[in-house]
Amino acid sequence: MNKAQAIMYLYPEANPLRDFEVRDICDGNGPYIAVWNLDVPQPTEEELQAAWEAYQKAEADKPLAEPDELEQLRKELADSKTALEGTNGKLKAAGEETTNVQLALAEMYEQLLALKEGNPNG
Repeated sequence: MNKAQAIMYLYPEANPLRDFEVRDICDGNGPYIAVWNLDVPQPTEEELQAAWEAYQKAEADKPLAEPDELEQLRKELADSKTALEGTNGKLKAAGEETTNVQLALAEMYEQLLALKEGNPNG
């Protein structure tokens, strides 16, 4: 059971950052309500379990997204994919340019070493 979600199901106006805090100190006893600042009695384990089950049923009974919403999500996903492909292409080009610059620098370094040793032909 997700106790914080069960509390939010029971008290949808509650603010989990202000009104309550669920902690788990990993002692094998599971999560517990560590802070309770609501003006209602703290729910029992049975009430929390019932709320958790009701929440899960409500979520399972929610209608699927409308076709328009799905189409909008598909479009946003396609746009994101296109943007990522463009960014990937730019990164690849930048990588190739970096490699070319490194090769040119290495060649210049070899020429400088040859000049320093008195051998202008390398």
